[in-house]
Amino acid sequence: MTAMNNCIITGGSGFIGTHLIQSLLNDGLFDKITVIDIKEPRISDARVEYINGDIRQPISIELSGDYSTCYHLAAVCKEPGFPWDEYFQTNYIGTINVCNWTNRIGVKNLIFTSTMMVFRAGEERNHEESLTAPDTGYGMSKLLAEWVVKEWQSKAANRRLRIVRLGVVFGQWENGNYTRLYYALKKRRFAYIGRKTTVKGSIYVKDTIRFLIFLTDDNHSRCTYNLVYQQSTTIKDICDTMSEVFGFSGRMIPVVPYRLALWAAYGFEFISALGLKNPIHHRRIQKLYYSTDISADKAYDTGFQLQFSLRDALKDWRDKCLPEDIY
Repeated sequence: MTAMNNCIITGGSGFIGTHLIQSLLNDGLFDKITVIDIKEPRISDARVEYINGDIRQPISIELSGDYSTCYHLAAVCKEPGFPWDEYFQTNYIGTINVCNWTNRIGVKNLIFTSTMMVFRAGEERNHEESLTAPDTGYGMSKLLAEWVVKEWQSKAANRRLRIVRLGVVFGQWENGNYTRLYYALKKRRFAYIGRKTTVKGSIYVKDTIRFLIFLTDDNHSRCTYNLVYQQSTTIKDICDTMSEVFGFSGRMIPVVPYRLALWAAYGFEFISALGLKNPIHHRRIQKLYYSTDISADKAYDTGFQLQFSLRDALKDWRDKCLPEDIY
């Protein structure tokens, strides 16, 4: 790719944003990267400009120069973890504010990260045209945001939009599902909930970034893509591969009945409410039981190829972090 003018990244201090900034700097794709976030980005470079901004409020930031592209990553995504309203305030209202602002400053190319949670969790394998029926605040707010960015695109013939519905993204600085699984396996505190066959759509952060950059100026007509590993990946596949890569092999992982685990989680939530804080939550139990299985065939039909298998990704993650601290 040849260098474009300038780009904006909302949420550039976050997990995916940090990796995106580093890759864009390495590729030299833009002359300047302007990060809009409530926190300063991890990466310091003369080509990176940080502006403190909260997308939950109308954006009045004035920029000098021409900006062709906006990567809209800013979101509240950990679930459980936030009050119900906060998902909508950040993901939905925040996207309205970003679209109004990019409309005013003349951005024509928008790459938006959505989520597989716009689909209801269950055993059906969903593709891009499947019925969207989210049942969480995160999924609902992201689906509303998808409608907002599609409306943004429809208001001018020369606007370009790409929506990427991501599975569970893992890698360095994630501090989410895979990080919790790593520590649970390491401390022998993990159990399968109900079964070992729950499908969890996942993708490595470096391949996520490669796809976002690929979509920056691809010539395909499709707007919306799912992104996970091409083959359905079960929780057992993930645990087995992680155990092999990090040296946890040979440990027995029990299977706990779903309803027993769910009622126990409600009990731990009650204890937490009394002041004895703990990470056990009924929503995490549900996430370990219900499948999130989506097809990413449309992404791979573009010719895009992953650089990392699940095993290679976990090895790369391991090698980028201190052995005692995968985060």
